[in-house]
Amino acid sequence: MTMELVNTLIDASIRGTLLGITMFFWGCALIAVWKWLFGLAKRFFHWLCPNFRKNKSDKQ
Repeated sequence: MTMELVNTLIDASIRGTLLGITMFFWGCALIAVWKWLFGLAKRFFHWLCPNFRKNKSDKQ
């Protein structure tokens, strides 16, 4: 193996590692944003229709 080939392999492994770490953090951020949006929509729906999921015995 020549030094150029070794350098290319090391460079590719570093780029792959950085890409993997970046994709992991982007994925976590995307999941957090979607979780927040679904929670916001759920709270808005409960605010809009407060008695939607209550039992009939609880309404008395």
